Amino acid sequence: MQTKPIDGGFRTESQTRLRMAREKQILGMSTTAWIEEDNEGHMLRAGQSQTGGGMSVRMYWEKFEQGVRERRTQGATVTERVLPAIDKSALAPVAALRASQAAKAQGKTEFSLLILDPAQGLKPELVTWNKIDATSVMVENKPVPCISWKSTGALIAMGTEEYVSANGEILRSQVPTGLGVMQSVMCDEATAMAAIDAAKPPVEVMVASFVKADRPLVGVSTKRSITLLVKAKNQPIMPPPQEGFQRVKHNPDGSFLVTVNLDLPADPSPAIVGSDGAFMESSPMIDWNDPAVLALKKSAFVKWSGDPSAIDPLTRCKLLRAAVANHITNQNLGSAFASASETARSQSGDCTEHAVLLAALLRADGIPSRVVAGLVWAEFFAGETNVFAWHLWTQALIDGRWVDLDSTLVASGETFHVGHVSLAVTPLSEAASDPAWASLLSSMGNISIEVIDGAN
Repeated sequence: MQTKPIDGGFRTESQTRLRMAREKQILGMSTTAWIEEDNEGHMLRAGQSQTGGGMSVRMYWEKFEQGVRERRTQGATVTERVLPAIDKSALAPVAALRASQAAKAQGKTEFSLLILDPAQGLKPELVTWNKIDATSVMVENKPVPCISWKSTGALIAMGTEEYVSANGEILRSQVPTGLGVMQSVMCDEATAMAAIDAAKPPVEVMVASFVKADRPLVGVSTKRSITLLVKAKNQPIMPPPQEGFQRVKHNPDGSFLVTVNLDLPADPSPAIVGSDGAFMESSPMIDWNDPAVLALKKSAFVKWSGDPSAIDPLTRCKLLRAAVANHITNQNLGSAFASASETARSQSGDCTEHAVLLAALLRADGIPSRVVAGLVWAEFFAGETNVFAWHLWTQALIDGRWVDLDSTLVASGETFHVGHVSLAVTPLSEAASDPAWASLLSSMGNISIEVIDGAN
């Protein structure tokens, strides 16, 4: 992260590069975010760019009297819209750092600030800091006295440990996950870039995060209901959502009894779609107004014998799901996080691309949609047997209720089966930096599953 003064304020810029392995393929993504703030800490303008996995998206935001102007550039497509004004109490990076330093200098052991981080979009996050203890960390092979703090928020529910020097600099920070600890260390840019280039091949994220159940499931494609006991191995996990075909009971010990019942009507959704356009908007990932996506949507109803406009919503969803299942003919793990339009053209991808493309077709057809992240049962996958593997699928809102649809299943078969465990849902408005993904960090590598009803 770099900060420099500008006329009337400051500009802060950061870059994040991510490398991971997925079934012997090395995938990379890069995100650059910047923000310019005035001397009071209010955003003037900001931007974000994301590349990787066939996706290239640039965002630009600029404050004006009525709110914030947003411009999105994805390939040759440019879209613009006006967003609501940002909460005036939200602090941009320099102001947030100063406020944090002031609170610590005053001897406070707990305090909260509303933070605006362009890497996470324009939704401010309330972050709370708690003092832990005096300690020291190694900087250039020398111990440097510091104070350790723990910060928590909606995006970092497990908490981040920060080691802060006497002058307020964060020397090191680390976030625990089920797959290990993600650590950041203060250094110059040259050292950081050299470390990335010299890094050993990244961890095989997909296989490392598989969940072995205590007993195999059988007949998931024909069963109408299963019940599972979902537990955290270490730190607590975020509660699974009770939406679609999934019902969740919170147990006193922190575990969750999860039932997937295809015959139990979904509860009415608390989402107010009429006042929240996120489930219908064309976003960097779900760019439903692209010509390739619209053409695929139209083709889904070509073979329908009657009037396409008379087809009921649930049947339309099933036809669109089948269209995606038939369209993606090159199923591979090398796309990383391609947009709907890119997938419509390439006809390739994994569950991510299936879920995103179906969400786009649904919105193009006037049906609100969102993406679900969770686990799916697999008898054999990536060299492993009888595991729950990480998976994405789609939900459509029909008559006020979310309906689960998995377009990785064969086009002529069932639209969904009971071997799915939902852990997070998102309209996917913010592409790869969508805040919903942060809630999954506490779950990856940190879940155990017992089969209560549904085993052989």
